Amino acid sequence: MKETLYTVACPQDREEIVDFANFVFSQAHEPHDFKKLLPKAYADDAPDFSDWHFLAKQQGRIRAMVACRPLEMNMLDKKLSCGFIGTVSVHPYSRGEGHMKHLMKMAMDDARERGHDLMILGGQRQRYNYFGFEHMGVSLHYTVNTTNLRHALRDQDASHITFSPLTEEKQDEVDFCHALSHKMPVHGTRPREEYMNIMHNWNAECYVIRVHGELAGYLMTAGEIALVDEQLLPLVLKSYLAFAGQESITLHCAPYQKERIHILSRLCEDRYIGTFEMIHILNFPRVVDTLLSLKSSYMRLSDGCVTVQVEDQPSFTIRVKDNQVSVAEEGLTPDYALSHLEAQRMLMDLENAVCDSRMPQGWLPLPFTMTAADTF
Repeated sequence: MKETLYTVACPQDREEIVDFANFVFSQAHEPHDFKKLLPKAYADDAPDFSDWHFLAKQQGRIRAMVACRPLEMNMLDKKLSCGFIGTVSVHPYSRGEGHMKHLMKMAMDDARERGHDLMILGGQRQRYNYFGFEHMGVSLHYTVNTTNLRHALRDQDASHITFSPLTEEKQDEVDFCHALSHKMPVHGTRPREEYMNIMHNWNAECYVIRVHGELAGYLMTAGEIALVDEQLLPLVLKSYLAFAGQESITLHCAPYQKERIHILSRLCEDRYIGTFEMIHILNFPRVVDTLLSLKSSYMRLSDGCVTVQVEDQPSFTIRVKDNQVSVAEEGLTPDYALSHLEAQRMLMDLENAVCDSRMPQGWLPLPFTMTAADTF
């Protein structure tokens, strides 16, 4: 086997990184153009992405790659620092040489050095279990079709609701959508200068919604809808399906979107609860404090006190009193001493939504989700 250099990319690697990703994914799937697929990461005007790409090089050429994109998630008045793994790729002629093990370790070590609280990725479950990732988070899925709307809204006209593409030329519309996206209880930080690329991530289109000509929200075809008035949602869906020529639309909701859930649960044809993505928690106290505090904003939590120890890390104590959450490392004897995967599964497994958990009522599962605009 040729000598391999494992290294962090530099700005001079940008063009080869995109070419390599296009080649590997086009070989494995359909043709890919990462500048168009993921413009917020790889467009020509995207910020430099080299220092969060980890490369395996042989004779100066990339043979394998892992990226870990930094992401700040705002959750009410708290923040989580995240690293999103993506563009995991190995040259077809270099598979089986162990490159991914080296590169994943580099990415995870870098995430710890950056102070990330958790890491996220999408991929085969058991493969990434080896690195401490597990399917986590909660996402509610609702499918609404034209028949639902024809019956539920049979006497309601939606022609006064219109859609137009979000374009950089209309600065007032971009400013409106940018401000509206930052009013969501949970959202990634979206710099204004990067906003157009963010809203067109994953080949998405983004449309400005107007009601009687007035700005009322936006719809991103990758699954994000933001409205100034949530009660507009049924008519917005009716108008959008007619505009797009679609028979149905599936919306993903976070548990804190209670008003939207209430609307869709009475309107939809089908619904189910699923997980978000695979997650690896790096900072358990901060993640528990942030997500449990978020949960206390939309449901009542039982009072309680539980101390958890994860492997050889210091134990941390979770307290809830009068729906106020506190998490701190107090050195108390743990009620639960768990492995890393066991702790993640106890805290964030979807089964805790329907099965009796070991925590006080309402605490689990901890909620975590994000929209496609905020993913890799």
